[in-house]
Amino acid sequence: MKKVFLLILAVVSIFLFWVIEPFYYNPLHTEEAPFVSSIIKYDCMAESKLQEIADLKLQQYMQSNQFLGVNVGFSKGNCGTYIASSGYTDKRHLLKVNDNTINRIASITKPMTAVAIMQLYEKGVIDLDVAIQTYLPNFPVFSKSPITVRHLLNHTSGISHYKSKLDAVSFAKYSTLSSAVNTIVERDLSSEPGEKYTYSSFGYTVLGAIIESVSEQSFEGYMSKNIWIKAGMKDTQLEREHSYPNKSRLYVKIGSLYIRSPYNDLSIIYPAGGVQSTAKDLLLFGQAILNNELISRETLEQMTDINNSLSSIAGDDPYGLGWSVYNDSEKGKIVAHSGSQPGASAYFEIYLDKKVVVVALSNAFGTKNSTYRLSKDIGSLIL
Repeated sequence: MKKVFLLILAVVSIFLFWVIEPFYYNPLHTEEAPFVSSIIKYDCMAESKLQEIADLKLQQYMQSNQFLGVNVGFSKGNCGTYIASSGYTDKRHLLKVNDNTINRIASITKPMTAVAIMQLYEKGVIDLDVAIQTYLPNFPVFSKSPITVRHLLNHTSGISHYKSKLDAVSFAKYSTLSSAVNTIVERDLSSEPGEKYTYSSFGYTVLGAIIESVSEQSFEGYMSKNIWIKAGMKDTQLEREHSYPNKSRLYVKIGSLYIRSPYNDLSIIYPAGGVQSTAKDLLLFGQAILNNELISRETLEQMTDINNSLSSIAGDDPYGLGWSVYNDSEKGKIVAHSGSQPGASAYFEIYLDKKVVVVALSNAFGTKNSTYRLSKDIGSLIL
């Protein structure tokens, strides 16, 4: 009996040791707020003053334990950019975040996928309002009302989302988007197409399969050629492996404690939340949108038209085609997207009229509200 007890104790101790990583940065050890490192190239106001204020703002977030590791940045038209980092990518070994740290971006992937769909729409090879079986002949027909591409983009397809937080954690590896879609269609529709807003990552997986069918390229191949390379995003790709050079470990924040997150596979939601990137690359993505380098301004206006959006009825923020859309009396039209999954909390926004892009990337689930507030606080410095 004693041996069994000792064995159980050993297993529990090893598990806690792995999860909490109690060597350095944890509640059992007092640690000074991590140093903020930043790079600024900004010509529209006193650069030194702006950098000092922005660095101090981030320092305050770190002092109040809002993040384990975080990247934040902004860019404005021809004025320039600011990118800052603080905290750790590896708690146990105190490896510091830097301006090139790669993080999961979670659902910020969705606007990228939506932009890809709209590129194909501009070329005339996708109609937003026909049944998706036009592009995916083997996709089952669930109801008399067809699911359209537009339904998938604005989350009114009826394709369900995760049943629970646990359901959002997948350990299965899908070798193709087709195999992922085959698993998704085993779930019943949550509502009739076009009748109700139901946020669905699985709906965006179907959009990825449509991109592959129409373009005759892999989803990653299309995105790399037509989105990431065009925008100059050198450190953006699908997360296919467990680890990459200069990529943060995955953490979860519980109270004031940051613990390691088990690695979950993202292949079932690659087009919805399976991309990894950097703050620097996301600023480039935003600028490419502002400069009409990926889609035309007219197409972007279609994506941000929320006149017929059903999201507000469901109690969610106004949602267009791949973007949350806000109209501010002072700051003009804003498009944004948040993201949250194991090892990631993120917020990304473009102030279309002000030509400002802001991003905040955290390496811990449970810090979503903090990334939102940090993004707003940093962005306010140049708005």
